[in-house]
Amino acid sequence: MATYWLTFRIADQGNYSERYDALHHAVFEAAEGGKWWTESTSFYVFESPLKAQEVAEKIESVINPQTDLALLGMPGFKVAKAIGAVEDEDLFTLIPFAKRA
Repeated sequence: MATYWLTFRIADQGNYSERYDALHHAVFEAAEGGKWWTESTSFYVFESPLKAQEVAEKIESVINPQTDLALLGMPGFKVAKAIGAVEDEDLFTLIPFAKRA
């Protein structure tokens, strides 16, 4: 099992609640019964047997990548996947190992 962190922003338009709930459920599914922490607003930490790219694909499939964004990382490794509408390229300077999913 790997440990991941996820920070995200669901755009306040259209079916916001549906996308938020779908993202929450996608993380629950990715955790596959492992530990997960979701007490903070728009920030989750969870365990998953999936690879980072597989988790990123699950997340991307339930958000609107044109308006929503998410950043998935692993606390013990230099791994970060930028998902969706990341417009500010400073992210990739500040976290040089971050890559678009």
